[in-house]
Amino acid sequence: MNYKNHSLTDLLLQGIILEKTDITDIDTSPRIADPERIKYMAKIKRTLTDIQPTLFLSLPNSRLTKSPQILSFTVKQHNFMLGEKGDLAVTFVRDKDEVNYINMKIIELINKRIKYNITNKINLEPLVEKKKKLTAMKLYELFPKTNCKECGEETCFNYTARIMSGEKGFDFCPCVEVSLIKKQISPIDLDWKIF
Repeated sequence: MNYKNHSLTDLLLQGIILEKTDITDIDTSPRIADPERIKYMAKIKRTLTDIQPTLFLSLPNSRLTKSPQILSFTVKQHNFMLGEKGDLAVTFVRDKDEVNYINMKIIELINKRIKYNITNKINLEPLVEKKKKLTAMKLYELFPKTNCKECGEETCFNYTARIMSGEKGFDFCPCVEVSLIKKQISPIDLDWKIF
């Protein structure tokens, strides 16, 4: 192989990065309660136990459980679940085109995490434990408690609760730097968006 045209990262990632063929649809059947949407489940050809902590730290309203280790997060009205053995489930999916898009974006997210961990050798456990303990009340401590309503909410606490649930972004309060909020909610930035 001619290594002159490959970066060190390319060589390190060879065989590690997932491709779109590394995710297999298991169930795309119509939902009984809402026939306009489909139930979507898939299998990723990789265990995710080493991936989930980084994703947990990068996704704003995510949760990470143990035994079994499951990462869940919400984007718009879609609820995502990534199991430690590569199981993927997504709610509120429109059609097969959206399934293909979701698959592409999930593979992209996992690959961003793989690249991140190769270039950033840090112990994530303290950050994971800190984020697991984060509540709306703890986030509220960052805010001035003026209840100015410029964020569109009646109170600063309502705004923090909406941030924690993923219903509001970090940039609606004129009094608190976005970076301070983001550091609490998403201490790792993988620069990933899906919808």
